Amino acid sequence: MKGYLSVCAIYKNEARYLAEWLEFHLLAGVEHFFLYDNNSTDDHREVLAPYLRAGVVTVTDWPQSPPQIPAYNHCLETNRHDWRWIAFIDLDEFLFSPRMVPVPQVLGDHEGLPAVAALWVIFGTSGHKTPPSGLVLENYTWCRTLPRPIWAWKSIVDPRRTRRARTAHEFRYTDPGVLKPVPAFVPLDDLRLNHYITRSEQELEAKLEAPEAATGALRRARLEDLLRTDPRCAEETILSYAPALREALDARGISTEDGRPARGRV
Repeated sequence: MKGYLSVCAIYKNEARYLAEWLEFHLLAGVEHFFLYDNNSTDDHREVLAPYLRAGVVTVTDWPQSPPQIPAYNHCLETNRHDWRWIAFIDLDEFLFSPRMVPVPQVLGDHEGLPAVAALWVIFGTSGHKTPPSGLVLENYTWCRTLPRPIWAWKSIVDPRRTRRARTAHEFRYTDPGVLKPVPAFVPLDDLRLNHYITRSEQELEAKLEAPEAATGALRRARLEDLLRTDPRCAEETILSYAPALREALDARGISTEDGRPARGRV
């Protein structure tokens, strides 16, 4: 076995956010990232260069449409025997423990399970009409005030006991006793998935015009619903990571203002 916790994600034109997302999860205890590029046209390869050199990222070109479920199943098949846990999350989701312990420490309490679910805390635009400079986790702190959707979670699975992805959230497992694709939910106080689902209003409008990665269908969510957040619902636990995150990005030669490599330091 190569390691304990890795992450699988598919992305398209996320260069602005890749480095922050990677460095945050390295701080949270992730050891490796299996990234699937779905026809990106931005400078994502330049951003990923130091992580590829360090051997913490594997990138697979993935032009399929819809791309997400086939990519997840490819990741499962390719890495089934190498990792104890694989978390299947997106580039706008940040996985961590509010207890400020490494995620592997939390997962160690659930060794008997084929999978666990990390619950979302959903964030809106925090009043930003256009993308601001700086870190996502500092720019977007207003939580969603609507009731939690029933699908508001993502799976962290034991690949050796997982057959395939059913949706972006649910998987099928090999254990005869596991009849439902919904895994055990870890309490929010132990494990959390901050979902920056909108980022700025401009980015949300672009997202709603694009097909869903899992199905290829147009997105059904209504703009006004996703923007219904409240500063009184601010969830700031994750901000404890900000100082170390800034240091890590600087050490890697990445600007905290725009997520790009500093000139001459790639």
